[in-house]
Amino acid sequence: MTKPRLFFAALVVVCVAGPAVNAEAAEAPPATPPAVAEKSDSVAVKPELGETSPSNPDKSGTLALSATEGRVLDKIRSTGVITLGYREAAAPFSYAADRTPAGFAVDFCGLVADKVKEKLARPELNIVWRTTADADSAAAVSKGDIDIDCAATPDTAPLGDAADLSAPVYVSELRFLVPSKLRPEAEGFRRRRADFKTPTAIDDLKGKTVALLQGSPALPYVLGQSVERYLGISVVYAKTPAEAFKLVETGAAAAYFDDDAVLLNLKAGAKSPDSFLLLGSGRPGAQYALILPKDEPLKDLADAAILDAVKSGTYERLYAKWFESPIPPRNVTLAYPMTERTKQFVKDPASATE
Repeated sequence: MTKPRLFFAALVVVCVAGPAVNAEAAEAPPATPPAVAEKSDSVAVKPELGETSPSNPDKSGTLALSATEGRVLDKIRSTGVITLGYREAAAPFSYAADRTPAGFAVDFCGLVADKVKEKLARPELNIVWRTTADADSAAAVSKGDIDIDCAATPDTAPLGDAADLSAPVYVSELRFLVPSKLRPEAEGFRRRRADFKTPTAIDDLKGKTVALLQGSPALPYVLGQSVERYLGISVVYAKTPAEAFKLVETGAAAAYFDDDAVLLNLKAGAKSPDSFLLLGSGRPGAQYALILPKDEPLKDLADAAILDAVKSGTYERLYAKWFESPIPPRNVTLAYPMTERTKQFVKDPASATE
């Protein structure tokens, strides 16, 4: 065959075979490239508690989350520890007595811990105590640093979205804290001299100065009583309860008007607690409670423990222990019997806190 014919024949073969080869290549799967180690922003997703996984084989495992227990109780069950927060200097509610947590609210936390032990069938549950401050207690509960804050927190305190309050452990009244011996305004021929006496009512504050916190909502009440009773009371303002109490201690003010829970703490911490007392009748104050994680069954246990204490008479015994008896470490007696509002709370918790 001549060279021109050979070239022509080869060209025909290429034209015919080319499309077929291309078709086969299109149908064949691509070759697998060799593995290449690359950085990635992806993160392995861990199964939620209660889901099955190699590390969490079934919903009854120690990491499992019970729908009836919630996250916090499940953590307590798995660790065998309940963590409670307390204040170092908030007597008689929550304070350190010889480095040991003590107080009215602390005792209620003990009752709640007993409820938790019963619920989880863990009588050997360990209690770990951590000191907290008013400013960060709700955040500590929200973050899970503590399970319950065992101080008396007023229902007016900002808690955020992840914390809640228990049923009340204390219902307060607004009262006057005064020196146990006060010189009343002299009248008539004794205008130049007046003997000291123990004040018993607001009338004994005639012509005196009363300390209030800046922005206190109690101002209208104090001024209203002054006008109604012709007392001529003047008002001085303080930035903090400690500053207001200092005014009374130094004689710059004859009284400090505030929530009795605040006043009792100041009295307990004074150099001479017996030198101060709270005047008779008062105005309704705040409700004080324990701080708990929100939307958790732990709150149900706490509420049940508190209400059980009220119904069983335990509340009255604890009240007498912390408000009417010597308390450690200084054996100070606050001498503060139950107010009418507290008596009503013990009689009917629901109606007293409405």
